[in-house]
Formats: sequence, structure tokens, C-alpha cells
Amino acid sequence: MPMSKPMSSPTRSRTLSLIVAGLISAGFSAGLFGGASAVLSAQRAGAPDASPNDPAYYARPAAVPFPASNPYADAKVKLGERLFHDTALSGAGDRACASCHEPGKGFQDGRAAADGLDGAPLGRRTPYIGDAAWGERYFWDGRAASLEEQALGPVQNPREMNQTLDGLVAALKAKPDYAPLFAAAFPEAPQITAANIGKALATFERTILSGDTAFDRWVAGDAKAVSDSAKRGFDLFTGKAGCASCHSGWAFTDHAFHDIGLPGDDKGRGAILGEPSVDHAFKTPGLRNVGNRAPYMHDGSIATLEAVLDHYAGNYVDRPTLSPDLPRLTLTAGEKADLLAFLRSLDASGPAPAFKPEAPPVKVASLAPVIPVAATLPAIPPVVGQRGKRFSVAEVQLRAGQTLTVHNDDNREHNVRYEREGKEFNSGVQDPGQSALIPFPEAGHYYVFCGIHPKMKMDVDVVGP
Repeated sequence: MPMSKPMSSPTRSRTLSLIVAGLISAGFSAGLFGGASAVLSAQRAGAPDASPNDPAYYARPAAVPFPASNPYADAKVKLGERLFHDTALSGAGDRACASCHEPGKGFQDGRAAADGLDGAPLGRRTPYIGDAAWGERYFWDGRAASLEEQALGPVQNPREMNQTLDGLVAALKAKPDYAPLFAAAFPEAPQITAANIGKALATFERTILSGDTAFDRWVAGDAKAVSDSAKRGFDLFTGKAGCASCHSGWAFTDHAFHDIGLPGDDKGRGAILGEPSVDHAFKTPGLRNVGNRAPYMHDGSIATLEAVLDHYAGNYVDRPTLSPDLPRLTLTAGEKADLLAFLRSLDASGPAPAFKPEAPPVKVASLAPVIPVAATLPAIPPVVGQRGKRFSVAEVQLRAGQTLTVHNDDNREHNVRYEREGKEFNSGVQDPGQSALIPFPEAGHYYVFCGIHPKMKMDVDVVGP
């Protein structure tokens, strides 16, 4: 499901990206943003107190997040699980979601590629859907913006399930036991609709969590939970080997898209963004239970973890689109064994932790005096930086008609996008050192993100002129 045509071309973006060098030379320090506290707030998410070299940095979250547009409900999970296993989701009534995402195989199928309805293998491997609640963009190429959207993608794919949404709704309405299940799951809108089907499936999928690991027990304080070899491997993973540049955070993924030099003509994220510089880039998979999830890579082309390490030791296609985060491993035999020992400490050896949905945020009324927004907004918006796969701030306030300068102060290519009420802005790709001017023509809330590194996100609230 490709995204709609961008409003601005990459060529125009690069023309707009010039900025006064003296403004940038000061860097993105407090001095540059001084006096802007009313319109800028510091990055608040994803910054644990622990260092990325500290095992505590990788502790599991205490609860599972659910979007405000699709909050958790027990009845929704029950309905979603029923739908996940129902072959009515396929046009011929012979395939369910669980046909490829097999619960007994860790919600994968153990194959390089499942067979399409035409008998030929699909172009990409069945992705792991555990811990999907924390995702950003879905499918290997990130073409789905939400898990709700992703859930209905294979249903409509003519080579996967070949069902129309109208056909799906009709098939479920023909089953009398579904009406009360939908009524219980969606009491405010108890109809059998494609949107509610997607919400139920996504809610169930958000409850699929990876199991407890030896690494988790080590993080929790059990010094004997992993071997000395695995501990050395962790040091390599977060240090010399450079694996944590992409496999970061508790789920061991940055949720970004990288070209790691696999052969083939599949353009991946580049085809979705319409940006050749991002060709062959695919989503970083998480590494939990990785030892039980062979074969590896988006195309299932690498059979073992040992061969994965060999790939990063130089067995990749050298081309201009290679990710700057690509590891170039130069490991001794002992270091390779240690790194493998660490990776296998991420395999599930116990049940997933008890499921707990994250409580929705509660807004507390402020006792501070209300200051008119217009009085706090500067005439010239500040510059927002991009570094380390993050924006330098999490929130910005602007007036309608203002533009925001976003400067790539990183060693990676970045992109700036927003999608709002059917309208889309795409800055194209900014090389390190370039800037983009992002227009905000109308009042309202804008969710801004990088299409290459989706964890880079920012809220922009635009008030009337």
C-alpha cells in the first residue's frame, strides 16, 4: 500500500535546504534555543537513565502501550484472536493470519518465504509480530502507518489472502456468533466493519509478547543468569561490533530502515518513499528470541546466526545506499563465539511476563496562570536539529503560515514528513549538513516524523495567525 504522492519533490527539497551557515555553526545548544522554552520542549521519550552499554538500559517496559484511537479492551482481544484464526479472512476461505504467523512457531512460519496463491514464493519473509505494540511503521518496507492498517494488508493482497474488505465484512456478517462479539468489543459502534476488524486484530497482536530470557534475568540482577561468554558478547554488541547502532533499545531494534548490502532488486523503503538514496533499505528486526527465528533477513536468504555474522564481516554488496550504521565486523573466532553466546541469551526460555496494558495518560489541570499562546510565540521559529535518529525537541508551537527549519546535524541521511487530514508533506532526503524548510499552512496538530528513522518524531501545534 504505497503512500500518496508527496507534495514536494526531493529536488525542490534540496534547493530549499540551504541555510545561513552562521546560524548552524552555533550547534544545537541551549544558547541557540535560549528564551524559547514557551514554544519548545525537550525530548522526553526514549531516554532511559542507564547508558546503552549498561544491561539496565535494555529492561522490558512495565506495560504495553495502546493508541488512544484503539484503547485496550478484553473483549477486543477475544474478538481479535478469533479473527486471527478465521479462514473467512481469505477470499477462498482457506487461509488465516495464523497460517503464516503460526503460534506454535513463534508467530512465524520458519520459511524463507511463504508460498503465494499463485504457487510462487512471496518476495519477503513472514515477519515476526511479537512485541509489535512498540512498533512505528509496519511491513518490511514500512508502508503501513499503524498496526491496524497492517492487519488488513495481507487480507487484501491478491497473492496472500485475496479477500476484499466488502467480502470480508459480508463473510463475518454471515456468521451469527460474530455480531455479539463485535457488540462487546465496540459498544459505542457495534457494527461489523473493516475498521473494527482491523482494530480487533491489532489489539490482539499487541498482546503477543516475547518470552522471558536469560538476558532479562541478568538485567534484573541475576549475575549468574548468563555465561561469561555472553557477557563478553554483550560488550562486543554494544561496543566494538557496533550492533547496537541499529539493534537498540529493549527490543533490540531502532525501528528504522537500513540497506545492509543484501543482493537483489527489491527497493524496499526506497520504493515507498520514492527516494533512490534509500533503495534496498528494510526495517531493522528486533532480536528477542532470535536464535529460534531462522532463516534471517527480509528475504530469508541467510540460514544461520553464524552466517549473519559472516555477512557483516564483508559478505555484503558494496553500493552507495549502504547504511552508515552497517557494522564491518573484524572479530576473532573467540569474539564471534562470545557474540553468538550473547545473541542466544535473548532466546525465550520462559513465558512472557504478565500482560499489563499501559494506562491512558491523565491530563491534570494546570494551576499556573494562562498566557495567551500568541504572546509567547517568537516571530522567527527556532531551528530544530536531527541527530542520533532523534529531533532535538519533542514539541514545537508555531503560527499558521510559518515554516520550521529542520537541520540534519547527523552522519546519516534524514527525511521530514507529516500526514494530516489526507494531506502530506515530504521533505525528500537531507544529507548530513543540509536543512529543510517545513511549511505549516493551517492551524491544527501535526505529527512530524522521519520516514527513514520513524522513532524520530515531533509534535507541532499550529495556532491561528
